[in-house]
Amino acid sequence: MLASHRSDPPRGSDSSGSEPVRVLHLTPEFPPVIWGGLGTAVGGLVAALARTRVEVGVLLVGGTLVLGGPRRYGRGTVGRGLLAPAGSARGVVRSDGVLFFHVAPDNAVDRGADLAEEWQPHILHLHSAWLWPVAQVIQARTGAPMVFTVHSLDRAEYEIGELPTDWIAQEEAMAGASRIIAVSSSESALICRYCPAVAGRVRVVGNGIADSRQARQAVGNPCPEPDPLVLYSGRFVARKGIEGLLATIPKILDRTPKVQFVLVGGYGGGPEIEQEWLKESLTPYKEQIRFTGWLLPDEVNAWYRRADVLVVPSWYEPFGMVILEGMLHGLAIAASAVGGPAEILEHDLTALLFPPRDVEALSRCLLRLVLDPDLRIRLGEAAAAEVRRRWLWPQQAARMEGVYREVLPSR
Repeated sequence: MLASHRSDPPRGSDSSGSEPVRVLHLTPEFPPVIWGGLGTAVGGLVAALARTRVEVGVLLVGGTLVLGGPRRYGRGTVGRGLLAPAGSARGVVRSDGVLFFHVAPDNAVDRGADLAEEWQPHILHLHSAWLWPVAQVIQARTGAPMVFTVHSLDRAEYEIGELPTDWIAQEEAMAGASRIIAVSSSESALICRYCPAVAGRVRVVGNGIADSRQARQAVGNPCPEPDPLVLYSGRFVARKGIEGLLATIPKILDRTPKVQFVLVGGYGGGPEIEQEWLKESLTPYKEQIRFTGWLLPDEVNAWYRRADVLVVPSWYEPFGMVILEGMLHGLAIAASAVGGPAEILEHDLTALLFPPRDVEALSRCLLRLVLDPDLRIRLGEAAAAEVRRRWLWPQQAARMEGVYREVLPSR
């Protein structure tokens, strides 16, 4: 049996006497300081696994590790909260039992491998190909098999999303993994098309979401606002369909001039993002458009509670954590019929779907939603029920634990 530095029975052991799986997650970001869906998904999965028979460790490379209640991050400042020391000899244990190691990128390979070798994980779970060199060294020292979640396929980001990427490291990581996690069936098909040699090792495990009292209270507002708020939340890159959404705004406001558009996310503050993305053609509508810039998760959730409609106009969307977030809060959703959104949502039942890159179709969907409050409530309530039936984290964590059991070494 692999050694552990803990003398007491590890968290997660059950009364049947079966041993827990000790899994080390390798990630470049972790809540609350996150930049997109990867950090949200990793944080949710780690929290859910910590409540199962899995003993969880996190090796955070770079990023900011915060234990406690942060007030605000961004522009080089850190609010209140306990920062875990980088390279702590034993790591830092959070209140839910998760063990954190924090290392700087410039010594991640050596220091990260030292810490992992001391802890002796049974399984490595890689969440970014950027950390593949670290995972390789840990594998060599511990003999632990690796599970690799492909949160976004780099070659698809290039071919479909028109985003310059170097996908070689990601394909090398897939070749070295015992199991590859695809976050949707469509993403599994893409992985198998690009890398047919790994097809037998691919498993589909979607992301999940945690329920909350505030989200439940937001569902089914019996008195919807007469002038709805349309929310976009995500990165500001071409494949997210930002240009098409911005081109749609005049078409909507010419029919319904009091509708508000709020665009959340991006790298930096709202004024900088507005300067880059607000085109001259949108100047007459400027008062109805707001760019918030990067926000903490709690601040993003506050916008979900205020919004009436969520729009997801992506060209390529492997899963779409934003879809689950909108469903959880009972928002009426207009989304491109691609990837994860097309698998999670059902047209005219839990959302309105439209072809990607089709500005006219997006305009029609948004107009239906902003002009019809009863439709918004019907779709939002159905989506809220569906996400709680299929997509809460305990269900997804159980599926992930099943994958871990497939590759667990004999002990």
